[in-house]
Amino acid sequence: MKKVLIIARKLSIGGAEKVARDIGYYADKSKYDIHYLVFGNEKNDFEKELTDNGCTIIHMDPPNKNYVLYYRNLKKLIEKEKYDVIHSHTMFSSGWAMYIGYKCGVPVRISHSHTIKGPEKRSFIKNSYEKFMRKVINKYSTHCIGCGLSAGYWLFGKDKFDKDGIIIFNGIDLNSYKYDQNKRNTIRKRFDLENAFVLGHVGHFADVKNQKFIVELLPQIIEQRSDAKLLLLGDGDTKNEIKKISKSLNIDKCVIFTGNVDNVGDYLSTMDVFVFPSKYEGVPLSLIEAQANGLPCVISDKIPKDIYLTDLVKPLSINEINKQEWVSEIISSKRNNPEQYIDIIKNTEFSTDKMLKRIYAIYEEAVGNEG
Repeated sequence: MKKVLIIARKLSIGGAEKVARDIGYYADKSKYDIHYLVFGNEKNDFEKELTDNGCTIIHMDPPNKNYVLYYRNLKKLIEKEKYDVIHSHTMFSSGWAMYIGYKCGVPVRISHSHTIKGPEKRSFIKNSYEKFMRKVINKYSTHCIGCGLSAGYWLFGKDKFDKDGIIIFNGIDLNSYKYDQNKRNTIRKRFDLENAFVLGHVGHFADVKNQKFIVELLPQIIEQRSDAKLLLLGDGDTKNEIKKISKSLNIDKCVIFTGNVDNVGDYLSTMDVFVFPSKYEGVPLSLIEAQANGLPCVISDKIPKDIYLTDLVKPLSINEINKQEWVSEIISSKRNNPEQYIDIIKNTEFSTDKMLKRIYAIYEEAVGNEG
């Protein structure tokens, strides 16, 4: 049996977190002993189901709280458990695990990139840290994985990723996202949306997801579609701010905040158009899920073209001057034979089965250190 340490910042609902969760959840427990290292003491959404499924969860303070202590604690853990595989999903912080894993003789050391460089300004200290960690990651990782080409270039650099990188697209459980008319009717009845034109969005509430942009579009949309409603799935730091904005615009009765849900596919079936104006992304799973559900997707042109899998995707600029174009595109969106799109996505690399098969194949390369 191979012992695997998966390092994730947290195990809450999100793209990278879902990938990390799926690896342990679906792993053959007769072949793999899966441990998770997560940062901080907070217990998040996926932890109970993972422990119930035979995985071990270990909490540790993040490196930026005390780098020396993190190094010592992580080294002590790796020496004690004698892992065969370390699979880190923590971007530049993966450098710590790759170096310590190398020093401790862990045969398979995977750094996994899930995002791209954002537009925000970075301090000299942060730039220096990332530059140094990129060198450590590239030297001590045995495998460099990106969820897309842009994500790979950001963490490892173009030259390194072009030479040694592996693209493994984030996968989804397709059966959970197939369009379902009955689920659509059920949720629409629950939220009094039977006769509504429903805009929808799925994502953690954060500046990068740009939910503010959608809310600010809504008054103009309502002027032309009085039946328009907005369904926002997720939680996060900016949620209260978005609520305040919707109230200040007098549209709060037209905006529904569901919080995190564990049946996203059912809510996608409820929607008429998916709106996704992110400022930047790696390869967002929610857009794959929306396409599998047959939803027209009006999205930011900042999102990598890796996810342009169907004719449902319409990219637009998120500049202020283009807001009317967003309004027009959203209003004109209409579902057309949504059931057909699940088969299109099945023929891509964005399925959980294909993703996990490739990851487990890398785990199998671990030799000489099995417990």
